[in-house]
Amino acid sequence: MTSVCSRLSIVLLALLCSVALHRFYARRRRSLHLPPGPRKLPIVGNLFDIPTTFEWERYMEWARELETNIIHLDAAGQSIIVLDTYEACVDLLEKRSKVYSSRPHLTMAMDLVGLDFSFGLSPYGEHWRARRRLTHGLLHASASARFRPIELRAAHTFLRAMLSAGAGDLESEVRYMAGIVILRVAYGLDITSKDDPNVTAARAAAHTLIAVATPGAFFVNSLPALKYVPEWMPGAGFQRQAREWHGLARKVVDRPFNRVKDSTANGMPVNPSFTSIALEKGVDDAVIRDAAATMYLAGADTTAVTLLNFTLAMLDRPELQTRAQVELDAILAPGQLPDFTQENQLPFVTAIVLETLRWMPVAPVAVVHSYNGMEADIYEGYTIPAGSIVVPNVWSMVHDETVYPDSYTFRPERFLTSEGELDTDVRDPRKFVFGFGRRICPGRNLAYDSVWITIASVLRVFNIEKATRADGSIIEPAREWVSGLVLSPKHFQCIYVPRSEEAANLIRNTENYEYL
Repeated sequence: MTSVCSRLSIVLLALLCSVALHRFYARRRRSLHLPPGPRKLPIVGNLFDIPTTFEWERYMEWARELETNIIHLDAAGQSIIVLDTYEACVDLLEKRSKVYSSRPHLTMAMDLVGLDFSFGLSPYGEHWRARRRLTHGLLHASASARFRPIELRAAHTFLRAMLSAGAGDLESEVRYMAGIVILRVAYGLDITSKDDPNVTAARAAAHTLIAVATPGAFFVNSLPALKYVPEWMPGAGFQRQAREWHGLARKVVDRPFNRVKDSTANGMPVNPSFTSIALEKGVDDAVIRDAAATMYLAGADTTAVTLLNFTLAMLDRPELQTRAQVELDAILAPGQLPDFTQENQLPFVTAIVLETLRWMPVAPVAVVHSYNGMEADIYEGYTIPAGSIVVPNVWSMVHDETVYPDSYTFRPERFLTSEGELDTDVRDPRKFVFGFGRRICPGRNLAYDSVWITIASVLRVFNIEKATRADGSIIEPAREWVSGLVLSPKHFQCIYVPRSEEAANLIRNTENYEYL
C-alpha cells in the first residue's frame, strides 16, 4: 500500500511540474509578437478549440478568416505553428531545415509502444541521420528504379485478382498488392497469400502507427508524466493498449530482418532487397533493421489508400477512363500492357496520377515537425517560440484556388497544356504531399512508381463501374473518409469489368510474364 501511495505521489508531483512548466513558458510567450490565431483561454489556451478529427479543415478556415499564411495555437502551454501555404513551408521547413527538421516527442509511440525504431518519428540527430542516409542511398530516384520489376509484377497480380474478384473486396486486394511490393523491396520476401503473417503483421502495425502518431489521440503525449500511471488505474486504458501494441511492433522490427540476416549468414540464397544490399555493404545491423522496419510499417498503407481514392474518382468521372484508354490504345500495341518505358508518352495517365495525389492527399497534415532552435525564430515579423510544434497543412495547399482552381473537383486536365502535354507551370503535388525538407519521405519515388504503374495497368484493361443490386439498381459509393494520420476512404463497392475478352486474356497471360 505504501509503495502504491508513493508511486501515486510521484505521478501527481510530475503532473503538477509539467503543468507549471507549460504555464511558465506560456506567460513568457504572451509578451512575444506571435502569429495570429483564435482567441485563447486562460491556462488551457486553445486546447479545446483544436479538433481531434479533420483538424486540417479547421486550420484552413482559421488561416483564411485571419488572412494569414501562419497561425499560432496554444495547447495548454505548448505552441503549435500551422503553416497554411506552400511558400511558408518552403521558407521554414526547407530553407531553414537545420532547425525545423526535428519531431515532437510522442510519448505513447516512442516510450510506451516501442516505435522508437522508426526514424520517421525520431528527433533530428545522429540516430535519425544514420537511418535516413541509408534509406536515401538505396531509394533515391535512380536507385529505386531497380525495384520497378517488383512493382510491375505486383500490379499484374492485382489485375488478376480483380479479374477473378470483379465486385470483390477492392480494399483487401489493393492492400495485399501494396504489401507484396513493400515486403519484396524491404526484405526480398515473396508473398503468395493474404494470410502471410508478414502481411497481417504489417497491416496491424500500420494501424498502430496511424493511431499513436495522430495528433491529440493520446493525452499522455501532452502530459508525459502519465506514462508512469499503473495499468490498473481508472483512465489508464492507454497503458493496456500500449502493452498489446508493443509486442506487435517488435514482430515487425525483428522477424523479417532476422530471416534475411540468418539466411545470408548461412549461405542461403536471398532475393536482392533493401536489407540484403545494406548487409552486403556492411552497414550496422541496428541501422538496417530500423530503416527496413520503418519502410515496412509506413509504405503499404499510403499506396493502398491512394489507389482507393483513384477508384472513387473514376466512379465519379467515368469519361476520364475513356480518355485515358484512348491514349493508352494509341501508344501500346494490341496485346501489350504498359510498363515504365511508356511513362513519358502517357501525359493524361500521369495527369490522373498527379490529380489523385492532389485531390485527396493521404496525409493532410503530414507528420508534424518541431522547431529545435535554441532561441525563438522570426518569420515575416512573427515570433516562433523555441520548442514549437510545426504543422504543414497540406490540405490547405491542395485547396489553394490560386494554384488549383475548382480545387474540390477531380480534374486532371489542370496539369495539361492546351496541346495535351504536362504543364510544368502548374505546381506538381509531389513537391509537398510527400513532406518537406530533410523530412521528405525517402520512399516517395518507390511509392509514386507503384501508384503510376498500377493506375496505368488498370486503365489499360478495366472499366471501373458502380456496383448494382440484384434488381439492377445502382449502389452509389460512399464518399466519406476516416480521419487520422492517413485519410482513408470508408468502405465502398464497385466493379472492375474487363474492357473486352481480349483484355481479360491479356490479364491472364501475365501469369507467364518474365520480370527482369
